[in-house]
Amino acid sequence: MSDDIIRIRRNWAQAVGARDILGEIFYRNLFDIAPDTREMFPATLDEQGRKLVQTLSWIVDHLDQPEELSVAAADLARRHVAFGVEPEQYGAVGQALIATLHSGLGDAFSSDDEVAWTRVYGSLSEKMIAAAYEA
Repeated sequence: MSDDIIRIRRNWAQAVGARDILGEIFYRNLFDIAPDTREMFPATLDEQGRKLVQTLSWIVDHLDQPEELSVAAADLARRHVAFGVEPEQYGAVGQALIATLHSGLGDAFSSDDEVAWTRVYGSLSEKMIAAAYEA
């Protein structure tokens, strides 16, 4: 198992302990970074936050199963096109994710952890963009 996966799983195990507010923090960060994304979501974000945590948990659990992860990520990306998601918005989502982890984990989220999350998110988002927009 790669060092990135180990770091991400360790961080996620800590962060998911606050699952009830994790989605709230993420969406607050996302809307600060990319206010134009707010209109894509319902007024109340409780259910959306639960879906986010559930999806991230599944992704983290499957990081060492790249084929299964790629298929699921491609499907997720294609579904997001129907909601109006544009390729450039993936960057804002990545920034919001990192900001959320910083906020939730504080000093327990090291610069090496940030590099791992950024690298893995970047790779996954590139595959998602390719699957959804380059067909």
